[in-house]
Amino acid sequence: MHEYTVVDHPRRQIYFFLAIFSSSISGVISTYIHKWEYISFPVSSITIFGLLYLLLNHVIWKLKTFRKIYNFPNIEGEWDLNGLSKNSAQGKEYNWEGTITIKQTWDRVLITLKTKNSSSKSLSITGGIKHFPGDGYRLSYHYQNNTNATADSDMRNHEGFCVLTFSEDQQTAEGYYFNNNKDRQSHGEMCLIRREKDGKAKLSETTRSA
Repeated sequence: MHEYTVVDHPRRQIYFFLAIFSSSISGVISTYIHKWEYISFPVSSITIFGLLYLLLNHVIWKLKTFRKIYNFPNIEGEWDLNGLSKNSAQGKEYNWEGTITIKQTWDRVLITLKTKNSSSKSLSITGGIKHFPGDGYRLSYHYQNNTNATADSDMRNHEGFCVLTFSEDQQTAEGYYFNNNKDRQSHGEMCLIRREKDGKAKLSETTRSA
């Protein structure tokens, strides 16, 4: 997993708050522990900071209240993907399907794309998210595609850039991508639907009521 940015999210201020809070309560906790006859070890502010950071990084950021206050999206999970690839030089277009798996914590993310019609896998290298009120969350990331040796001869390792806009409820997304022309002259569009935990595609409320 790699670091990513969330535009306008106050990471530095949150780090500062954790540091101040850790320093404030470490002394109180140590004093309380020392009252126990058989316990005499101190609790440092670094220990408290580490525990609070782990809690924030893996639990707190997923809470609805936190995400609502900071406009922080939770896009972790598996997404079914339908794509349209275009090669302007050759005048070709074709549809393809795949799965995007997103692993996310408060400070790190990894986007993995696997296609159903080729032996290739794309991994994100860098990324960032920006919230656009009313439109959703725009994820932009640079990826590297690694092709299996048994894949189609037209496929080879390449890099590219992808932009996905997730809906406000983070259940669907639409976007586009383009590859490095030096390695693969193609670009295209993608539509994503979040999967339920049982592996089924999650339908929006509009689709369910139709």
